[in-house]
Amino acid sequence: MINGNVREFVDRIYYGDELIFMYKGQKFFLQGFLENDGICTTYLDRWEPPADDYIWIGKGDSKNFPVEKFLNAKLWNNKTFWDVESEMEWVDA
Repeated sequence: MINGNVREFVDRIYYGDELIFMYKGQKFFLQGFLENDGICTTYLDRWEPPADDYIWIGKGDSKNFPVEKFLNAKLWNNKTFWDVESEMEWVDA
């Protein structure tokens, strides 16, 4: 991960932190919420260029955000986070 430590980035996903990062000229925003039903949900949005809706929504349980689901989702040209993290730039680090 450019401009950041990938382990720290992933650790922050477990807490639902707000994370801003770039990938292939696009800016993304990742954040977690504890929903009204008590479920930990993670949302991935694309800010630049703006997306019409969330790129990805993952549901965890009442105590855990869906980190592994996010890390293993093929969101990046049919590749996982781990496949492309070296090309991502953490811009809020």
